[in-house]
Amino acid sequence: MVTTETGAAPRTVRVLPDTLSIPMQRYELLPAMRPARKTVGLALSGGGANGLSQIGVLKALEEEGVPVDFIAGTSMGAVIGGLYSCGYTPGELETIAHTLPWESIVSIGNNNYSRSNIFLEQQRVRDRSTIAIRFEKLKLIIPRSLSSAQALTETLDILALNALYPVTDNFSSLPVQFRAVTTDLISGERVTLSSGPLSEAMRASSTIPVLFSPIARGQRRLVDGGLVANLPVDELESFNAGYKIAVDAHGSMYSTGRELDLPWKAADQALTILTKLQYPAQLEKADIVIRPELETHMATDFSDIDSLVALGYSKGKALAGTIRRGVEKQQKSSPSGRSIAGHTKRISFPTESPEFIEHYHIVSGIVRNAVDPRTALRELLETDLFTRVYAEVDARKKQTVFHLTPLPAIRRIQISGGPPGALSPDEQRACFSPLMDRVYTNRAGTRALESLVRAYRDKGYSLVYITRTGFTGTTLQVRVSSGRADAITVSQDRNITGQTPVNREIKVDTTTVVRLREARSSVKNLYDTGVFNRVSVSAESSAEGDEERTLLKFSLDEKPASVLRIGLRYDETSNAQFLLDYRNENLAGTTNSLGGWLKVGRKNNVANIEYNMPRIGSTNFTMSSRLFYDKHDFEHANIVFDKQFFHTRSFSSGSYDIQKYGFSTAFGTRIRKNGKFIADITLQNSRSSTDREGLEGFETETMDLLSMGSRLTIDSRDNALIATAGNYTDLRYAITTPAMENKNPFWQFSGTHEHNIPVGERTTLQLSGMFGVSSVAVPLSEKFFLGGPGTSYSRRFIGLKENALPGNNIASAGLQLQYQPPFDIIFPAALRFNYNAGNAWENRDEIALARLIHGIGTSLVWETPIGPARFTAAKAFSFLREADEQESSTLRFADTVFYFSLGHDF
Repeated sequence: MVTTETGAAPRTVRVLPDTLSIPMQRYELLPAMRPARKTVGLALSGGGANGLSQIGVLKALEEEGVPVDFIAGTSMGAVIGGLYSCGYTPGELETIAHTLPWESIVSIGNNNYSRSNIFLEQQRVRDRSTIAIRFEKLKLIIPRSLSSAQALTETLDILALNALYPVTDNFSSLPVQFRAVTTDLISGERVTLSSGPLSEAMRASSTIPVLFSPIARGQRRLVDGGLVANLPVDELESFNAGYKIAVDAHGSMYSTGRELDLPWKAADQALTILTKLQYPAQLEKADIVIRPELETHMATDFSDIDSLVALGYSKGKALAGTIRRGVEKQQKSSPSGRSIAGHTKRISFPTESPEFIEHYHIVSGIVRNAVDPRTALRELLETDLFTRVYAEVDARKKQTVFHLTPLPAIRRIQISGGPPGALSPDEQRACFSPLMDRVYTNRAGTRALESLVRAYRDKGYSLVYITRTGFTGTTLQVRVSSGRADAITVSQDRNITGQTPVNREIKVDTTTVVRLREARSSVKNLYDTGVFNRVSVSAESSAEGDEERTLLKFSLDEKPASVLRIGLRYDETSNAQFLLDYRNENLAGTTNSLGGWLKVGRKNNVANIEYNMPRIGSTNFTMSSRLFYDKHDFEHANIVFDKQFFHTRSFSSGSYDIQKYGFSTAFGTRIRKNGKFIADITLQNSRSSTDREGLEGFETETMDLLSMGSRLTIDSRDNALIATAGNYTDLRYAITTPAMENKNPFWQFSGTHEHNIPVGERTTLQLSGMFGVSSVAVPLSEKFFLGGPGTSYSRRFIGLKENALPGNNIASAGLQLQYQPPFDIIFPAALRFNYNAGNAWENRDEIALARLIHGIGTSLVWETPIGPARFTAAKAFSFLREADEQESSTLRFADTVFYFSLGHDF
């Protein structure tokens, strides 16, 4: 502004400081001028685990006061840069790096579903197969990758959803403007992402071809940007960055063929070779290069994150001074052309306040020593105490008045909007305590507002943002968003799955505040239906007038519905067995399944046609039906410690077989996702035969049976064979009616419970119990069998051979201690120690503790590519010859038995 007198030259000239032109996109109490400087762009490279060193670089730059306005990143650099751009601090990024399970996130394989969160029917199907092959219209679908990268997808989605700042469709609206570099796998072209879901952009830039599925955007298939620009310094030119910093964290190459023992290591080596060709041209464009000393560290090694961050931090600290001087160079305020040396200088504040004196004392030296007004104004802005400054220079009177608008005093905080009662008054005040009743800076105000949002995040509110701030006198007024999603949309790439099965798995409600756990639960529920390769969630915010609107979007990458599963197994009892399972797992888009499976072996053959409705519509009701055929041959050798021990029955070795075929249907309700309570009815033909006649309870017989029953099953184990957490409960009651010419109706009641207790990082204690009681008239085909490591035909009892003890009544209890060493024994392995006690009885009046058999054993279990392998050595022993014996007990051992199996049990 220029003030003049009529007909005279201007007397008073208003001088404004040079200010930074790029907009402030962080939360701020009031809009404020910022002193001019060079804008700073940061190029972050790929490098796998080595890329984590860039967190240390960011930490060092922040501590040294080096600003970052723009970030362009590739691969791990895109992940770190994207998270930093939406509000995560270097300290938070370091914590995230420590807490994330990197091995599972970057692991290959498509079985990274949560077993405890899937339907029981799916557990059984997936537990028994080794290979799954997908078909679409009878055409074989070759997998595009070794992994769908669901773990990586979910991790980045949740982090982006929980960011401090809303993620709009434009990455230039983030606090730090961001670009992610990717490669189009179809054309080979470089594709820079500047919009869309932020988590998707980070994921696309870090998607290693072959290992992970490409990200589809329109007709493009996007993968790791390291193929074309592992260090994208040239992307900073699109921002017109005044000072370009390159951070090179690609590390070293593998030096011997022996080190390239895994496919992802070979992929990393190939990318490293490509990046070496790109680097010279990119490095020439940088004003400075920060290169942490990573020569001895491999990109696939996430074992020592502390040292990686420390290496980046030390190099960033060493160069921060040079960078700071480069940013400030030639950015001093240009001279105003007016010298105010010898002028009378005065400071003017808009209003008088108790803080006036303190502000005056802080800046009076700058004003008193000022020679050039523009330079002085820049120094005043650098104190960060003012929202606006300017000077009025009166050359005639030699007077200069510096007008300074300080941040208002804060006596009271008033927060409106947001989830009611989410934060207590004390929690709200704690966020702003550094500002109350004292002089503070613009940066302190931003930190206080960010701490308020962080407090909501700590409570699980992911969509609460600050929408407006202002002052009424000394009252700071902060308005926050409602935290609700204004709309929820679903995007499907194939449009196979219907709306009902998708909507029933989404736990987010637009009428209530969105919680992070609900979003995470929705993603897991959708993924664990088994019909999606990948499930992603993102939030997009947009402004409509004074209101912020938030859209929550679920993106579903659907699997072809038809799948063929193959299983292989070998064990010492049944020898080689083969499984074929073919079914449509998303029949008519309902997530119901229809199909059949066939098991073929020398001693057992099974055929089933099944229809399963895990949930009927949007209800929790469930229904299933099956046609079945099951034939199993038993080699029975009654192992005893003393012939008188089984004084109620005595029979010799022999063989017999059991054959069943029929139809069964069940209806009931789900108990959570991994449990159900059902009523069922079964019509079957049952035949049993033996090669020895006249053995009590082992007669050859054929009969038609009509059974009705109920069953409660809950399985929350994380692994069916090598469980480290979770429980398994199965209770069953059935009665067979006199129908179908069955003159001897009978009933059965049985139960099994397994409780897995983690007692250390690698140790699990398993407690188990099992019982079965029956009426007298139970045919051989329906008896309980005890012995062996546990199969679908014989209940587990370590120390006895499979099917060693048949009976109408059984009971056993067991204890198992499992330890998983931190190293592989060829494959990941677990060592087990087992003890169990129990027996089988024909009649309930024979049951006695004195007749219990005990078993001890030790096992080594491996997780191999074709399924679990298990080797067990065990021995059974007893204490008494007779149940009513009064003399001291004598310990007797049976022969040592060995179990070996390879493959899933089916």
